[in-house]
Amino acid sequence: MAPQPAAPSPPPVAEVIESSTRHVVAEVLRGQEAPPFGSWVEIEAADGTVLYGLVSHAETGSVEPGRQAVALGRSRDDLRREMPHVFELIRTTFRAVVLGYWDGRSRTAEGEPRVLQTLPPRPAALHDFVRCCAPDAVARLGAPYDFLRSLATFPDPAVPADDLLAAVLRGLRRAHGEGDAGRRAVLDAGRALARLLHDDHERLQSILRRV
Repeated sequence: MAPQPAAPSPPPVAEVIESSTRHVVAEVLRGQEAPPFGSWVEIEAADGTVLYGLVSHAETGSVEPGRQAVALGRSRDDLRREMPHVFELIRTTFRAVVLGYWDGRSRTAEGEPRVLQTLPPRPAALHDFVRCCAPDAVARLGAPYDFLRSLATFPDPAVPADDLLAAVLRGLRRAHGEGDAGRRAVLDAGRALARLLHDDHERLQSILRRV
């Protein structure tokens, strides 16, 4: 059987403006929306390595450091019509926790990219583009759920860890579909999470109620 053509890459939604092995900060491009909290993004490096990160925080503010936006008393439609320059003075950034990477070459026996759920050898480069992960890429980031250990053990200090874990599980369910496959994915991830939480059933139930 002839190989299927590769699916076109989704358009970039942001550009890396700060980077480390552990996380990236990206600025949302004009005309794009910030990825949802708890969603996966990918960053392809010049050598073909693809980094995978989980959106853990987003904020909107002035493009000028130290200058705060003020209330203008107009609707968004009025602002676009009467004061379009206002939107040039604000920006949205988000932080993503890096939780895995693909070296651009390794594949599984089924021919899928072999994603390692661990920190990459090098951080993303500044000004690399950031794209939202397609559902099939998110599904590959499931079992054995090693990334959950990183989230549970070293959470983003600015974000409630349980809210982020619940958002991750919701994303897994959507990636696998809302039927039996999605429920199985959440169940498998829940079992892995239960072990990481040392059988703290009350906390686990609190997370699962939000899924």
